[in-house]
Amino acid sequence: MGLFIERWKYLQGYVRVRLSGYAPERFFNLCGSRGILIWNLEYVDGQYEFCISVKGLKGLKPILRKTRTRFAIKERAGLPFVFVRCRKRKLFFAGAAACCCLVYVMSLFVWKIEVNGNLHETDSAILEFLEKENVYHGLLKSRIDCEKVEEALRAEYGDVIWASAKLEGTALIIDVQESLAAGRQAPGEAAGDGAPSDLVAEKDAVIYSILTRQGTPQVEKGMRVQAGSLLVEGRNPVLDDNGEIASYQYCASDADILGVTEYQYEDKFPLRHKEKAFTGEESVSYGLRVFGRLARLPYFGGRFKEYDAVTDERAAKIGETFYLPLSLVRQTRREYETVEKTYSKTEAETLAKERLDGFCEDLEQKGVQIIENNVMIVTDGKNCTASGSLRAIEPIGARRATAATELPQEGQTEDEPDGNGH
Repeated sequence: MGLFIERWKYLQGYVRVRLSGYAPERFFNLCGSRGILIWNLEYVDGQYEFCISVKGLKGLKPILRKTRTRFAIKERAGLPFVFVRCRKRKLFFAGAAACCCLVYVMSLFVWKIEVNGNLHETDSAILEFLEKENVYHGLLKSRIDCEKVEEALRAEYGDVIWASAKLEGTALIIDVQESLAAGRQAPGEAAGDGAPSDLVAEKDAVIYSILTRQGTPQVEKGMRVQAGSLLVEGRNPVLDDNGEIASYQYCASDADILGVTEYQYEDKFPLRHKEKAFTGEESVSYGLRVFGRLARLPYFGGRFKEYDAVTDERAAKIGETFYLPLSLVRQTRREYETVEKTYSKTEAETLAKERLDGFCEDLEQKGVQIIENNVMIVTDGKNCTASGSLRAIEPIGARRATAATELPQEGQTEDEPDGNGH
């Protein structure tokens, strides 16, 4: 509240004055009775100093006459006095007005597209797709239909089960949620359009568990299935009074199906290898990216034959979401020399295990649970080899359209051809 009052005083303008004369105490009493605000009152060298608003200053004349006092202005502060001092600086006001107009125009465009929640698809791949859909940096916000962007993302990427697009300031924020594994259906997710569909095995497996919510299950726990085997059929038979099939009710199969699968793993690398030995020398260069174009500033640092480069780009923005089409690019180069080394047996086995752990982590991010590791690591004089198999539990159901089936005519079995040889 105090900060608001201070800013309000600044907007109105105020002065600091020194009061002298016959009856200063009566002066303050009359100011209080007439509602004239006085603050920061001090007694200095036998005289009173205080702050008063410009509006209050104009009402002091009759009070000064009655109390036989006078004042001298020591300091002027506030926005009205800033305008007075700058009234002859027309270029300043013209520049300020042009700046405000420029900021307003910039606010009409999208200068940053941010993608969150994506694991399987990279940011660059999604941005390239959006550009094909005419959604790109520098596009007018009025031309962006967030609902169409969401629909396009779900249609393009089968593993995206949910997408949200929203405009905040000059940023387009896109949030996506992917299924447990690319190309697989998340547990419990039915077909988007509700069309009749089956669930089939997408790889060889042993059924670990099956929970069917919709459709007719064709397998049970412990059964071995091959890729393409029917797991849940997207039709339910309707029986008549005689227990025979009278018709079928078609549906989009919906089930949680886990299978025990096996992954073959093999990784081989030579013990003799090349490494980077950093010299400790670094150089830094800068650039400006304006409206998507990079302009590099003159660079006078050392020229390295071999180096690693790390680029850091910081976009200019006002507040949290008001991005501008301007960013500072900083590139750091670290010099290194290439040297040849040979892994010891312990180092090679540690590296092989780290690479195997990375492979397992990638599988786990896709919804695969490793239950058995049968990978052996062998090191000879030249190479280190990791080979074997991994047993895992994972969702194995993939969706396939259900084929319509005609019921057999009376006196004809389902496998018998009719009289026309069909």
